[in-house]
Amino acid sequence: MRLRAIAGYTWAVLTIPLVLATFVGMNFWAKSLVNATGLKISPWFTGGEVQKTVDHGCYRTWIHRPVFDGLVTDYSLGFVQIDWSPPRALPEHIAEDVALDADGAPTFRVEVATHDLTATLSSHDPRVESLIGVYRLKNVLAIRVKLRNH
Repeated sequence: MRLRAIAGYTWAVLTIPLVLATFVGMNFWAKSLVNATGLKISPWFTGGEVQKTVDHGCYRTWIHRPVFDGLVTDYSLGFVQIDWSPPRALPEHIAEDVALDADGAPTFRVEVATHDLTATLSSHDPRVESLIGVYRLKNVLAIRVKLRNH
C-alpha cells in the first residue's frame, strides 16, 4: 500500500511540468496544429487577399480581391473590401476610383468622410450593388462594397 502511494505522488509530481508546459505553450500548440492542418481564416472575415496597393504618400489604399467564396461553389453575391492605412494619416475626405478588372477602367467611385465614417458610392458597373458599411478597424479604415458575381 505504501509503495502505491509513493508511486502515485511521484506520478503527480512528474506530470506538473507537462501540465505547465501545456498551459504556458497553449498559443504555440494551437498555432502549430493550425499550421499542420493547413486551415485558413475565411476571406468573409479577413476581406480576402490584397490584390493591389496604391501609395498616396502619407497613406495607402489596399484593394482586396472580390470575395464570393462558398463551401462548394461561389455565391451569387459577395463583396470587395477597400482599406486605407494608417488611420491617423488619412485626410478628412477620401475620393477614389476603384478598378477591379485588369483593364484599369473604374468599377466604382467611393467618397469617404473619415471623421464621421460616412461614405457614398457611385457605380460604373452593373455588378456593383451597394455599400455594405464603413469600419474603423485596428490599423485601417475599411469599406465593403456588395458585388454581384457575373
